[in-house]
Amino acid sequence: MTESHPSHRDPTPFVELIVKYERPLMRYIRSLVPRLDDAEEVWQATAMVLWEKFDEFDHQRDFLPWAQKFAYFESLTQRRKIARDRMVFSESAMQAIAEMHQSSQEHLDRRSRALKTCMDSLAGKDLTLLKSRYDSEITVGELARQMDTTAKALYRRLDRIRDKLSQCVRRRVALAEE
Repeated sequence: MTESHPSHRDPTPFVELIVKYERPLMRYIRSLVPRLDDAEEVWQATAMVLWEKFDEFDHQRDFLPWAQKFAYFESLTQRRKIARDRMVFSESAMQAIAEMHQSSQEHLDRRSRALKTCMDSLAGKDLTLLKSRYDSEITVGELARQMDTTAKALYRRLDRIRDKLSQCVRRRVALAEE
């Protein structure tokens, strides 16, 4: 009888799930842990525990709620480590935040899908501008120089695009909730 040791199993299913849910899981952790550095530590600890416990995961169930339970406990562990800091949530506050986050997850998912749909409907040049601005480290000033315009004009254009996206998302979410 061979025992399945974490280092001897195929990591592909785990990696696929952890990559798919990295952002929502990190958002959940950030809702519980105020400081980014601490949240990243919790993320790393959570990922390690998830890997160690992955054999116990029921693949018929959703991965994210299962992973969030471990993230919650790792957040509590982190909280205890930094309890002497001023900005530390009590365990009851963390539990309330976790419950609120889970109850709002469906709404957040609808907004995320709506945003993707709305972005797909943007004019090509607007989408390119958004990606240039938000998917890179380039500043608005540098981008304005590259586009042969002023930073002020570029800010106005970005504001109009963001407004258009905001209205589109609100409309789509309202339709989805009817």
